Amino acid sequence: MFAWRARIGLIKPTHRGKTFGFWYKHAPDGVEIVPTFIGFRTGKKEAFLQGFDRAEEIAVQLKEVGCDIIQISGTPPFLLKGLDFERQFASDLSKKIGLPVVTAMEPHAIALKSMGVKRVALATYFGDELNQGIVNHFQRFGIESVLMPGFDFKGQREDLYTTPLLALDDVSYIDVYRHCKRGVQRLGRSVDAIYINGGGWDAAPAMEPLEKDLKVKVVWAIAAEMWLTYHRLAISNPIVGWGSLLSGNYEPVL
Repeated sequence: MFAWRARIGLIKPTHRGKTFGFWYKHAPDGVEIVPTFIGFRTGKKEAFLQGFDRAEEIAVQLKEVGCDIIQISGTPPFLLKGLDFERQFASDLSKKIGLPVVTAMEPHAIALKSMGVKRVALATYFGDELNQGIVNHFQRFGIESVLMPGFDFKGQREDLYTTPLLALDDVSYIDVYRHCKRGVQRLGRSVDAIYINGGGWDAAPAMEPLEKDLKVKVVWAIAAEMWLTYHRLAISNPIVGWGSLLSGNYEPVL
């Protein structure tokens, strides 16, 4: 029997399998993952702002196929609209479908706060507008942000991104590790953690080496969303080897 503990409906922003692979690989016995996509293809503001209606439509469908919780990934739309909008959107959608909804940005701040982080270095492939959105978001939780430059893979930009959305498929975890390590070493000030935003690049395998080498906590966006989702389901799912957030016993601090 499938999904005897829970069926998780995932709404991902782009047609990529790598983050679904992370969820599937680390799903405990009795948990089924149902994958869906909004289908963003570029890092343009107009497209992101049109994604909320599609996310709501997909959430209704996931409810119809028996999902117990909905997790909506993809931070840019929520960063453009702000934390108050994110909370209201989640609340309204949850009431509409009768299921808990985990969104794409607030879980990251909850994870950092739950780990006792006061100052965090931001690693993204975003330009100034989205990066400032993260700074503003974390500030609401009493977390100070220290910006690294947005990751530049091939000297190209795309509206809100410092690396085009589709070009991120060619970015390896080695690139992520080097970008984060170099960025932290150049900051000239200490931080409690590195926050890695985005499922577009292959960040997951970089988490554990960064924590070991730099002696700081590392929170990757997708890992934070997974962590909070399982807590909302009251399912224990410790994962060793993929960063201290997933392997530790951190309880969400709201």
